[in-house]
Amino acid sequence: MGLASPAGLRAEVLTACRVLSHFRIVEGFGHVSVRVPGADRILFTPRRALGLVTDAELLELDLDGRQVAGGGSPALEVPMHLAVYRRRPDVMAIVRGHPRHVAAYACAAQPLRVAHGFGANLGTTVNVFEQPFLVASKEMGEGVATALGDSEAVILQSNGMLAVGQSVPHACVQALFLEETAELQLLSHGAGLTPRFYAPEGAARRHGDDRVHEPIRAWEYYVGAADGKFTVSGR
Repeated sequence: MGLASPAGLRAEVLTACRVLSHFRIVEGFGHVSVRVPGADRILFTPRRALGLVTDAELLELDLDGRQVAGGGSPALEVPMHLAVYRRRPDVMAIVRGHPRHVAAYACAAQPLRVAHGFGANLGTTVNVFEQPFLVASKEMGEGVATALGDSEAVILQSNGMLAVGQSVPHACVQALFLEETAELQLLSHGAGLTPRFYAPEGAARRHGDDRVHEPIRAWEYYVGAADGKFTVSGR
């Protein structure tokens, strides 16, 4: 059986692979998934470094995790994605990665309280799933979905992060905002400063200030950088 996902959606996933690799949200490990419109399927990246993935390697799974199309091998952590999709009908796409600054919080199993403005898109706190193992079983996947709740991202103890969105670009932007927030707040702590954390009403207001256009502008920038249209200092 062939892929049900349109070519445009697959191209968007491959763009996400370039962006996430360029900004080191993923390196050798990580994955992207998205619901396939009009079909009870999820389009997944294969068990391979995202920067190397080709269209021919993309695959599709049904909602029970059975591979129904595509040439690649599914990631071990498919159960985590499926659990989130079952629990959250509003989630259209998921990014899983190991960005370095979020990983510092993951190593400590420390929730990330948000002080940086872009981080307010994620709410006031990014919680931790407190099991330091790959999420390769249905039971652990359900645990991640519980830790995520109705939030936009979750930190995985000793194991990176997962971010969700209403599209592939949105999920990528959420993941990048999470990493930028972790980096800036670690810099603040390291300089002996005390971050001023958002209260729920403040985070909601900040998120609402430019809810529609902010992710679009960010995505255009990230894609431009990944495609070499300009140089990002330090990359």
